Amino acid sequence: MSDNFTSQPTQSSAHPFAEQLSHHGIPETMWPYLHLNGVGELVEKLEIIFTEFDPQRVTATMPVAGNTQVYGILHGGASAALAETLGSMAAALHGAGRANPVGVDLNITHHKAGRSGLATAVCTPIHLGRSSTCHEIVISNEQGQRVATSRITNMLLPVEK
Repeated sequence: MSDNFTSQPTQSSAHPFAEQLSHHGIPETMWPYLHLNGVGELVEKLEIIFTEFDPQRVTATMPVAGNTQVYGILHGGASAALAETLGSMAAALHGAGRANPVGVDLNITHHKAGRSGLATAVCTPIHLGRSSTCHEIVISNEQGQRVATSRITNMLLPVEK
């Protein structure tokens, strides 16, 4: 797996969120950019686990159990949060420490109810520019059926030195 961060030294377990970041599948090369908040509280609550972390493809899983709405199916807001998390992380990879992503548009279409097991999200770039990115996120169930499709646009704000 290659990414924009491979030329930077990895962090030791002295990182304030080392255990959390490891648990959620965040590569150590990304840790320096997550020193203030780790993965964030919502990623922990939703139990999102990253399984692939590359500028051209970011993937993660999230259990349906614990992330359901009143009828016992996957909550659309949980699906949207999963999509936004992947799209923002992918934009951060593209920004490579020179820019911070800020979501400016998120849309999601729900195709099928998520009923059990793990939802898997795959995020791929549509546009990777200097000041913005756009990614598509496809969320599927364990049978490989598409549950939702999302698109996120992030503005890339220059890191202040």
